[in-house]
Amino acid sequence: MLFPIRSETMVRRFPLVTVSLIALNFIVLFITYPIMLRDDKKINNAAEELQEFECKMYIKHLDEDKAVNFRAYALNREKMREKIKNREFGLTDEEWEEWNTKHQKLQDALESNIIKKLGFTPSEFNFLKLITSIFMHAGFGHLIGNMWFLWLVGCNIEDEWGRPIFLAFYIISGIVAALIFSIIAAPSGSLIGASGAIAGVMGAFAVLHHKSKIYFLFIWLLPPIFLTFPIYAGICLSFWFLNEIFQAFVFSEFSNVAFWAHVGGFGFGAIVVLVIKYYNLDERYLNPLVDNTLEYVDTSFAKAIEARSMGDIDTALVILQENFEEDPSNQKIGEELIDIYCSNDRKKEAGSVAKECLRTLRKKTQDAKTLISFYEKEIDANGLHSYLSPYDFYFIADLYTRNHQFNKTSRVLASAYKNNRDSNDAPYILLRLIKALYKSKETKFLKKAIFELKRRFPDLEEEAKAIVERERNEPK
Repeated sequence: MLFPIRSETMVRRFPLVTVSLIALNFIVLFITYPIMLRDDKKINNAAEELQEFECKMYIKHLDEDKAVNFRAYALNREKMREKIKNREFGLTDEEWEEWNTKHQKLQDALESNIIKKLGFTPSEFNFLKLITSIFMHAGFGHLIGNMWFLWLVGCNIEDEWGRPIFLAFYIISGIVAALIFSIIAAPSGSLIGASGAIAGVMGAFAVLHHKSKIYFLFIWLLPPIFLTFPIYAGICLSFWFLNEIFQAFVFSEFSNVAFWAHVGGFGFGAIVVLVIKYYNLDERYLNPLVDNTLEYVDTSFAKAIEARSMGDIDTALVILQENFEEDPSNQKIGEELIDIYCSNDRKKEAGSVAKECLRTLRKKTQDAKTLISFYEKEIDANGLHSYLSPYDFYFIADLYTRNHQFNKTSRVLASAYKNNRDSNDAPYILLRLIKALYKSKETKFLKKAIFELKRRFPDLEEEAKAIVERERNEPK
C-alpha cells in the first residue's frame, strides 16, 4: 500500500480557507450521513417490495396466453417497467393498480433522497446543485480520502494565490469537473463529492510545484516493511492523471467513480496555471495582491524555503541572513538558518545565530515555553552549547527551576560548567549546579560536583555546605 503523507513545500501563513473547507465538508457529512442511511433504507424497502410483487406476477402469469415476459425484466429492469407502466402486458386492472402503487412508492423514495436533492443530476440541470454537490460525500471513506488530498495540495495554492482567489478557483474547478463529467459520461444518477474540485487544485499544484517533492509511505505487511520516500510532484501527479484517463476509458461505464470529473478538474487546474504563467498574471496581479496581506519577512521567508527546496542553498541563505539581521528575534528564520548551517557542517555560524536569536527572544518575550522550546530544539538538539555565555545558561536554568524541573536545571548547568570549565565563572556555575542537584535528588552527581569543587576551589567548600544546609532546612 502506498500513501502520500506530506509535501515539502512550506506555506507562509495559516491555510484558513483549506482548513475551513475540510471542516465544512466534515460538518455536512455529519449532518447528511444519518439522512442518507434513512433514505437508503427507505429506497431498499420500496425496491424489495416492488421486486417481490413483480416475481409473483411472473409466477402467476407464467402459463397464461398473455404471460408477461419477465425474463426481459431481469435483463433490462427499467425498460421492462416502462412497458408495464404503459400497460403493454396483460396484467389485470387490480394487478396493474397495485404494481403502479408500489412503483410510485419507489419513485417517491428515489426523488426524496438527499443525494438527489443536493447532488447534481445532468438531466435536470440546476446551477445551485452544481455547488452543493461539491460538499456532499457518500461516506467517511469517500470524505477522508478527498480531504487528505485537499490538505496535501490546497495549503500551498491558497498561500500563493490568496484566500479569496483560491476559494473561487476551488468552486469553479468543481463546477467545470462536474460539467465535463456530465458531457462525456452522461450519467443518469446524481454526482456528489469534492474530488473534481480537488483535482483542479492538484492540477495547479502539479504545474506550479513540479520540482517539489511529495513524500509517500509504503506499507507491506508480510514481511512488515514501512518506508518513506519522496517523488517529484510533477511525476507522481502526472502519473495519477494518466491513470485516471485510463480508468475513465476502461471502467467509467461500470464504476460509480467519476473518473471523467477527475480528468476534467485536473486538466482545468493545469490549464489555468499555464494561462497565468503565459500572460504573467501572477507577477502582475496575484503576487502583489497576496504580498499586500503578508509581512515582508513572511514573503521573503517563503522565497527562501522555495529556493532551499529547489536545492539553491546559497540563495536561501542570502535571503534568510538579510531577514535575520533585520529581526534576530524571528524564531522561524533563526531555526531555518540553524538547520541549514547544521546540515552543512557549519556549526560556528549555527551557534552564532542560536546565541543571537536566544538573546533577542529573551528581550522580546517572557513566554517560558517559547524560550525553553528554542533551547531544546535548536541549541540542545544540535549541540550548540559552547556558543552560549554563562549568563545564557543561567537564564535557561532559571526557567526550568521556576517550573520545578530541577533535573533539567542540573543538565543545563552541567553543560555550562563543561563549556566554561576554565573560565572565571566556573566556581559559581558549580555552586549553582550543587544547589540544583540537591533539589533534583541526584545524589550520585551531587557527590561528584562537591568533590570537583573541593578539588579545584577548596575556598568555596564551606559555601557549598551552606547551600546544601539551607536547601535541607527549607520548608517543603
